[in-house]
Amino acid sequence: MEEFVIKGDKGIITVGILETFGFPDETCFKGGYECIFGIDIKVGSYSANSSFYSSTGELFKFYEKLKMCQLELNGDAEFDSYEKNLELKVKYDSGKILICGNYQENLAIDNKLEFEFNSDQSYFKSSIQQLEQIFYKYGGMKGVKK
Repeated sequence: MEEFVIKGDKGIITVGILETFGFPDETCFKGGYECIFGIDIKVGSYSANSSFYSSTGELFKFYEKLKMCQLELNGDAEFDSYEKNLELKVKYDSGKILICGNYQENLAIDNKLEFEFNSDQSYFKSSIQQLEQIFYKYGGMKGVKK
């Protein structure tokens, strides 16, 4: 399973591709390939372990923003799954990072895990490398070129 990890003080989020649809022939309307992603969130004593639909294209947009934030040590990178199960924001401010967002497994039920924890840029080198490995296999917004 291809996955990336976002770590910080008293928090960790792991997102991995469980299943990919159409790879390598059919791309998703949101770019890249439609996927089922697994997610594991642990923040303090709270946790969630579930899955959601999204695309490698949406993940690629997040990766591009995150890479720029890491270079400039400033800015925001957001990942929102197209069904809005996961909203994840990474906010850089001079090397300090705030990771916040929410996850809602079933949108018809109002149960939601809202999370927030601090981090710093030293944790994100490996996260970006993990994301690069995903895009080495799946390509960017247009998928892999034939």
